[in-house]
Amino acid sequence: MRIEWLNKKGSDRVIVFFHGWGMDAAGVSHLQIEDDVLMCYDYRSLDFAFPDLGYYRCIYVVAWSMGVWAADRVISRLEMKPERCVALNGTTRPVDDEYGIPVKIYELTEKGMNERGREKFFLRMLDGADECRKFSGQKPNRGIEEVCEELCRIRELCSGVKGKLNWDKSYISEKDSVFPAQNQLNWCKKEGIPAVSLPGGHYPFYRFRSWREILEK
Repeated sequence: MRIEWLNKKGSDRVIVFFHGWGMDAAGVSHLQIEDDVLMCYDYRSLDFAFPDLGYYRCIYVVAWSMGVWAADRVISRLEMKPERCVALNGTTRPVDDEYGIPVKIYELTEKGMNERGREKFFLRMLDGADECRKFSGQKPNRGIEEVCEELCRIRELCSGVKGKLNWDKSYISEKDSVFPAQNQLNWCKKEGIPAVSLPGGHYPFYRFRSWREILEK
């Protein structure tokens, strides 16, 4: 796992953001930043040297897609008590016929992942021509070999022991064709997590103007 500060300017609040598979900072570069933001990504391994965040007055967790699973594993191992945890279009059981991406679909995605397959995935996660146009300038700058490895490793790692992170709410996009909305609802019901409906597809970040809006909407 890699860690990158998107903003570190001495705020007393920090948002720990767990990004989705194959992504980097470009995918959220349009969001206004009011607080310090620490981004976690690249889940080929969940080994990490996590910085001490004890000097922050408030710690928040925001996680999207595969980042929901990663956050659950990582934060549960740390002596950290987040003020609020928000999930977007993901679950703690990411490869699962009832609570995540159906197993066969995940395996087919993994098998067909190459440069062309990645472009197809972007089309699936976005909602319409306008989002595709915007995202064309925000595509991740990561090599295809490492994101293929990441896709494989997530499948291998996600079958282990689950964490115990308490999620305060989960945004679920109505037209999510990556993590089926019904499976996300199943997960929310099972875990007792309030679900908040969003319009659009799997990539939710054009529905927000800022990080604080994600926390407070």
